[in-house]
Formats: sequence, C-alpha cells, structure tokens
Amino acid sequence: MKKNTNRDIVDAIIDRIPPNIKPVVYLMDKLDINKDSAYRRIKGNIPFTFSELAKLSAELDFSLDNIIKNDGRAACKNTEVKFNLSSAEDFIVERLDVYYHLKKTYLKDIQAYRSIVSLNKYHIFFILKYDNLFKFYYYSWIYQMSDLPIHFSFSDLQIPERITAIRKKLISVAFEYNHSDLILDPNFFLNLIRDIQYYYKRGLISTDELALFKDELYDLIAHLEPVFRKGRNDADSNTYSYLSSISIDTNIIQMSYKDAITTMIWYNPVYPAFEYETHENIIYRKWLESLKKFSVLITRSNYGLTANFIKKQQMFIHNLENYCDKYETDGPSHIEF
Repeated sequence: MKKNTNRDIVDAIIDRIPPNIKPVVYLMDKLDINKDSAYRRIKGNIPFTFSELAKLSAELDFSLDNIIKNDGRAACKNTEVKFNLSSAEDFIVERLDVYYHLKKTYLKDIQAYRSIVSLNKYHIFFILKYDNLFKFYYYSWIYQMSDLPIHFSFSDLQIPERITAIRKKLISVAFEYNHSDLILDPNFFLNLIRDIQYYYKRGLISTDELALFKDELYDLIAHLEPVFRKGRNDADSNTYSYLSSISIDTNIIQMSYKDAITTMIWYNPVYPAFEYETHENIIYRKWLESLKKFSVLITRSNYGLTANFIKKQQMFIHNLENYCDKYETDGPSHIEF
C-alpha cells in the first residue's frame, strides 16, 4: 500500500472513532488484536488487511472508495514483506496473540460459545502441549518463509521466550468451549507425518528427534481417542466428532458467540483468512454442516469405526521412519461403514 494512502486510511479511521474511546482500545476490541498490533496499525507500520478495513468502514460509516480513489482492493492488500528470522518470529507472536484474544472474546459467556470445525490435518490447538510438535510448527514456518541457510536443521532452532510465553497463554484458553463439532478427514494425521518425513529425508531432523516426534504423536492420538469416543475433553467441554467419508479440503473453524460469528479459513498453518460478514459466515456454516451428510458420528457410537480410525492414524505414526513413497494409505473410499 502506498504510504500516503495508508496514512489517509488511518486518519479516516481515527477521526470517526468516538472521542471517549481510545483508538488503540477500539481497534483491539473490534479487530480482536493485541495492543501492540493496534499501535503498529495506527503508526502505519502494518497496513490494515482488506477484511479489517471492510469491517471498520461498516462500523464507522466511511467509504474506502473516497479515500483510495480507484485503487480499490489492490491498495488494501498487505505490502509484501521479506521475512527474515526476526520478522518471522514477530509474525508468529502476533498470530498466536490474535488467536488468544479472539478466543478470550468468545469465552466471555461460555454457555453461548459454540464452534464447528473441519480438519484435514493437525491444527495448532492440537499440538500446543507438545514441545517438539510445537517447535516443528514454528520451524517449518520459518524455514519456508525466512531466508535461512539450506542446511538449517531442527536442532539449530531455539524457541524464543516470547513465543513460549504466548504459547502458555493460548494453552489456558484453547480447549474451553460450550459445544464443538469436529469433522475429521480420514487421513487426519497423514499430512503432518509427510511434513515431518520431508525434513527427515533431507537430514534436517535426526533419528533421535524423529523418535521424540513419534512418542508425542502416539501420546496425542491416545489423548484424542477418549475425546472422540466420549465427547468430553480435559476442560470438560462438549465435543462431537464426525468422521468424513470424503476428503476435507482445508481446516475451517467457525466460532459463534451470541450474535457474533467469526470464520477462520486455514490455507496455511499460521495465517488464516478471517471472515466477519454475516452473509459469508452463513455460507461457510452451510458448507460445514453439509459435510455431515458424508460423515458418521463417532462420539458415543460406532466404536468399530472409531477403533479403525485410531488404528489407521497409529499406522501412519508407526511408518514415520519410512519415506512417503514407500507406503500407501487407504483413501476415504476404503472406510467401512
């Protein structure tokens, strides 16, 4: 975004915020961002995303067209950022903090909070409690997004204290909700297994480190099995799990709290697209609910199907040392109902 255009937008937003409310506080509340992120947007260090601008223009009744002339959507896109190790760290910290504040907002009234989730691979909330899996989440992101040496290994990475601190905060709220529906891809663990195998094959993950991954993955599936089966997690939250007979395209989380609805679409593991508009959220809700037509409820039912699903994920973990091209997996069509 051009600097003067961004400044005009920031000024327009600040001018329309009620005088009795601090701009930083207003942005934190309306955009579900932390204090530092709000300051950086006001200072122009980080441009507003298009979805943020759309929401603010509706809330504050100003026209983007009048501000950015004919630049339209292109002028509202985030500027290209060349990631280095430091900026990738900042990005992770900001993202995790956004998730924390968003979840805190929806937990103001736990009885009114519901979510529906489609999962084709692991989600950050699942691996928060596991040191090596969480480190891999961070490692794979910065390896892809930063200008690191090609032989930068998993053992070379040290988790910054800032990330450890926000991880602990996120753990405190990640598993609390009133009711959640999980719709699972039958090869739920496979994509994570393949990601780990890629770095192992490259020699960036050692055999000893692979063994640690294996232990944590076995522990994770053992922890999830009673949640899938009984419908209650450690925070005593209701979880209904559905096993899809077709492939799930992407991870989508839709959270609803009274009249507020937010959808997060995870095209990559770190930076989701946020949707706040009612009409779009209704479409996403219909899509998520439609997946149940091709799924079977495994919570408190279908113990045989649940056992087969768990066994299949354990098979993926068992084959962690093998490269992806050395074994095949049963696709969705092989699930027996």
